[in-house]
Amino acid sequence: MRRLLVFVFLLATSTACQSGEKACPTIALSEGISLDIPPQVAAGLTRVSMELCWASGCVTESAPGGEHVFLPFRGLPTTPVKTTVTLGDRKPRSLVVTPAIAYPAGEACGGGVPVAKLVVTPGGEIRQEP
Repeated sequence: MRRLLVFVFLLATSTACQSGEKACPTIALSEGISLDIPPQVAAGLTRVSMELCWASGCVTESAPGGEHVFLPFRGLPTTPVKTTVTLGDRKPRSLVVTPAIAYPAGEACGGGVPVAKLVVTPGGEIRQEP
């Protein structure tokens, strides 16, 4: 009986001391650009490369092909960026991309980084998604 009382006391004090603030998980996002590619375009795609140009110059990254590709870019701004995407041996496609700050667990938890999501259409065109 005494153990039960101690347990109830500890349970009551531990729940009473919570501040009601949201607990933030320890997760993070990487800054960069993701690219979703439909299966018919991704089939046989061995490499994806992307060049981004903004005020500080141009940066090129590449990654293995697939349906979901992520290319990390450090120092990515949240202003328009001239972007050229090359899917394998295909013709390079250019567009202007505007990265936005994304938060892994909501703005209140912080940890926001600039990211953008691009989508390839079945016809091979590329567009930015919100």
